[in-house]
Amino acid sequence: MRGVKLGRPGAMLLGGTLATSLGGGMQTLAAGKLLYDETGSIAAFGIVLIVEQILTFTVPLVAGPWVDRGDPRRICTAIELARGTALVAIGCVMLSGPGPLGWIMAMSLCIKAGQPFYRGAMFSMAPSAVPAAALGTFNAYSNIAQQGGALLGAAVAGVIIQAWGASACFLVTGAGFLLSGLAIAAARMPRPESDPAAGKGASAGWGPVVALLRTERGFARHLLLGTADNIAVVLFNLLLFAVVARHFGGSAYWLSAMDCAFAVGAICAAPVLGPLEAKLGPKGAVRAGLAGQALCFAALAAGPGGPAVIALALALGACNTVSWTTVTTALQLRAGKAVRGRIGTARNLVTAGVSAALVPLVSRLEQRSLGFALLAGAVVVAAYVLLAGAVAGDRQTPGEDGAARQDGTTRNETSGDEKEVTAT
Repeated sequence: MRGVKLGRPGAMLLGGTLATSLGGGMQTLAAGKLLYDETGSIAAFGIVLIVEQILTFTVPLVAGPWVDRGDPRRICTAIELARGTALVAIGCVMLSGPGPLGWIMAMSLCIKAGQPFYRGAMFSMAPSAVPAAALGTFNAYSNIAQQGGALLGAAVAGVIIQAWGASACFLVTGAGFLLSGLAIAAARMPRPESDPAAGKGASAGWGPVVALLRTERGFARHLLLGTADNIAVVLFNLLLFAVVARHFGGSAYWLSAMDCAFAVGAICAAPVLGPLEAKLGPKGAVRAGLAGQALCFAALAAGPGGPAVIALALALGACNTVSWTTVTTALQLRAGKAVRGRIGTARNLVTAGVSAALVPLVSRLEQRSLGFALLAGAVVVAAYVLLAGAVAGDRQTPGEDGAARQDGTTRNETSGDEKEVTAT
């Protein structure tokens, strides 16, 4: 990564990512802990995740065209400030001690309703904020910011939960969103080329994306592959509380330690991504990252002791970074400038659909056997390894740069792995 300058806009976006990840990480940890303590099962938390994924499945229909029609930076700023204000207000109410499920649902509505706008805008802004040759490096740093925020949030959350209860964490969550909004507002960058036809009506403006999926060979598979690492994180978060309950008696400190281990692994993997891709190639790095995650889930299913559980969480985070960074960079470069917001939200849409199908199944398996639920996670990620093999045979695949035309289609400018835009 040395010698690559991201500039002020890129640095401010990374600062916003760090702040919003800190808040989001604390909210997930606190909400899961509170619900698990209330019910003794991950089923209630699974319900919250399903509600979140339903929102993530529906809101992108509006969010993607809206981002492409307007200014992504202003949209992202407004969303973060609105979410932060709402979360601070709800956190203050929860300190008075009402029943948790209703208020956690309300927070999920606030967070997840804005998330498709936020993610679509960030996906669209990144190629405008940094030079094209630095985009892979930016994504690697972005992953460090995401995991670093989650690491800090988890470390602080464990202390706050133990001392003042889970409800107090939600105030810090809101503050994180507010700081993120201010950082993004300070990022001055060229506005991505907009599509005036996008966003007219609830689901208008998706024609170019549909055409892209139909006409460009392998793009649909590439888009589906882009959901792999997010699905792995969803499964890890879903099963985390049960794993900690089995091995560490449900301690909030060990809950933070597990979350921190995942984040530390992700951070440590980012600087070595360049050498790893030089050895394996981008396609090989993607498959290695996914295979590593599948093996970690399978090893957790075998029921190892405490130290081994922490080590597996660390390895899972490292493998997640390797595949996520490479696939995300390739998808950003492959998408046309005028449709990046819609491609970013389309990826979230597909993630929501897969999650909505998997979460109830894994939740039911956990009620019978935690080992079976973890093994199911291993099988799901292993299926993505097979998909990565199919994507590797496409004309444009992870690690290859494609110059995009304004209608959203692309033309291949490289062959093989000659032109890599990754962390170096």
